[in-house]
Amino acid sequence: MKNILFINHSIRDGGPGRSLYYLLKHFDYEQFNVSTLIPEKKVFSKNIEKDNLKVNQIVNNNFPENLKRQNFQFQGKKFSILPLDIIINLFRLIYLLFDFKKELVRNKIDVIYCNGTLAKFFGATLGSIYSIKVVWHVRNYQKNIFLSYLINFFSTFNSVKKIICVSKSTMSQFKIKEKCKVINNGIDTEEFNPTTVLRELREKFNISKEKIIIGTAGRVVPRKNFEHFVQLGIDVCKKYKKDCLFVLVGDTPYYFGQNLMTKLKAMVKKENLEDKFIFTGYTDKVEAYISDFDIFFIPSMYEDPFPRVVIESMALGKPVLGYNIGGIGEAIDNKVNGYSFNLDDSSVIDSILELIEDEELRLKMSFEARKKAVNSYDSRIIASKILGTLKLLFS
Repeated sequence: MKNILFINHSIRDGGPGRSLYYLLKHFDYEQFNVSTLIPEKKVFSKNIEKDNLKVNQIVNNNFPENLKRQNFQFQGKKFSILPLDIIINLFRLIYLLFDFKKELVRNKIDVIYCNGTLAKFFGATLGSIYSIKVVWHVRNYQKNIFLSYLINFFSTFNSVKKIICVSKSTMSQFKIKEKCKVINNGIDTEEFNPTTVLRELREKFNISKEKIIIGTAGRVVPRKNFEHFVQLGIDVCKKYKKDCLFVLVGDTPYYFGQNLMTKLKAMVKKENLEDKFIFTGYTDKVEAYISDFDIFFIPSMYEDPFPRVVIESMALGKPVLGYNIGGIGEAIDNKVNGYSFNLDDSSVIDSILELIEDEELRLKMSFEARKKAVNSYDSRIIASKILGTLKLLFS
């Protein structure tokens, strides 16, 4: 038996944490003893415990979710003092580098598997100090020059043996390509099965079965470009007079300190199109809403590494429309399971209208989307690829 430690600071309901959960759900517990280092128990832990996975969860408060984690509170309410919070969190991490030795020894760790940016830096250093093999799972693309330099610098450490990237786009940021291997994100396609998922959107918001729904989903933050989705919806409504509806599933997390949703609703109100848009807010059952979509549109125009919502929508049998950038373009087969547009493409509205009008085309793309998700992105397939990579470390 080999002993593996997963370092994971994505403990809420974010993509990296969910991706790791799906990996652990289909992991090889016959050949690996599994431990995880996490800052506290949140959604990630609940999923692990719900499925009774054989995972030893090591909770350590010195390992923060991020370097800006709040360390001060007044009358029971936490607040930030920057850059003091960052300095305190860095000192806690340095202390943990040496204090954590006892856990490494106790659990006889052979491999450290890093899930998340902070985890990569910490894990590479930990592996170097204690001569333990390290694997990175890279799920983001660093645009920040300083972070880009750091991630390339740490990737040269001898302890870092393999860098698993979720897309070709994600791999492109590394100078040392020989350590890199592309393995896409995975989902449990049975969990996102259109024949078994309970549909809730139309019933909850009283939407008729005849109305075509063009939807999107995600955290409502600037880089996700939801203004573009709303503007496209406005333009389609002006050009197309039949009954269709635009739905945005999601909200702005409290810790972002801004409310983009107000701006989006104001755009719709200005055009007197409130009856053509629904903003559902946050839900922990995104699949129950997406399953009622007819078309899924992802408006991101940045190097989105490999968004889970794209393959979740494909698994639910939705034609996916998006831009040929980052992992989005790698997932969508243009005119097969959706449409992949160049950033300056002027045919986006026409393609949406074509899908609204052509039910046969929607059904054909729906079939192809589901087929690709099952054949390429099922978490069992992805877990098998990752396990194969891990086993090579010991061959």
